[in-house]
Amino acid sequence: MRAKWVWISVAAVLAGVGGAALWQRYHDRAPAPPPRASGAAVLSAPEVTLTGRIRAQHVTEVSAAVSGNVDAYLADVGQDVYQGQVLARIGGTGLESARESAASAVERAQDRVTRAESAVAGARLEESRAEDAGERARLSLDRVEQVYARQQTLLKAGATPRLTYEKAQREYESASHEFEVLDKATRAARDQVQNTLGQLTAANKVLAYAVQQLDEAQGDLAAAEVRSPVDGFVVMRNGEAGKTAPEAGGLFQIATDLYALEVPLDPTPAVLQRLRPGMQALVLILDLQSAAIPGDIKEIRGSQAIVEFGSPSPAIKPGMQADVRLKLE
Repeated sequence: MRAKWVWISVAAVLAGVGGAALWQRYHDRAPAPPPRASGAAVLSAPEVTLTGRIRAQHVTEVSAAVSGNVDAYLADVGQDVYQGQVLARIGGTGLESARESAASAVERAQDRVTRAESAVAGARLEESRAEDAGERARLSLDRVEQVYARQQTLLKAGATPRLTYEKAQREYESASHEFEVLDKATRAARDQVQNTLGQLTAANKVLAYAVQQLDEAQGDLAAAEVRSPVDGFVVMRNGEAGKTAPEAGGLFQIATDLYALEVPLDPTPAVLQRLRPGMQALVLILDLQSAAIPGDIKEIRGSQAIVEFGSPSPAIKPGMQADVRLKLE
């Protein structure tokens, strides 16, 4: 029995020595694993996450219509604006004063026209009254003239008393005098109408010139005001107040559709070569606790990959940071 355990011990020792020798032989032959590059872990993964800033797909550029210094900015990045809203004023110093002066000149000219029109109306009323009175005087003169002529004939024939004749004569002379007076008044009223019409014409010319000056002043002021052509969201403002308005790039950029958004990404060259237009993506907004938003790669532009997506919430604005998860090919 003792001899049996001795043989078992010897066999175990020999097995351990043999196993150690085999392990040493394998260890000497197996090459060391190559060092892993920094990007290898990302590329070997089925997906990659890149970070970028959200921007609008549809943007309207707003430029100044005139050159000059920017007097004031009235809108800023991140602000909602409406069509026609004044965003900035360019070189408008003194233009408002010129407009107010022109407006005052128009008011004075309009007052002059109003007074001239009133004078014309009054003169025409007097003319009408004078003509009516003159017509009555003419009819009365015609009547008494007939009576006087008949009395002259009868007097020559000795068929009427002299007193009757003299009465008819006095009535004729009185009617004739009255007609002359009223006829002069009618002619004077007509002259007054023409005079007031001339004043009205002159007043209208002054008014037309004043209105032209006002239109020009308002045009200059309007040109100095940079107004938003659309409803939207300001995503860029260029230049500084007190300095010359930039000619390139415009003064503002306004996003017109906050539901059509995109994220430009800057992947490494190794990642970029594994991306293709149309590949699906998931967009996560870092500023919002929201679920991932589905999107896809719109295009590969140079070294950038542009991922587009439809915003499910008005709270998502251009300029926010987003993580974009892409599955690599």
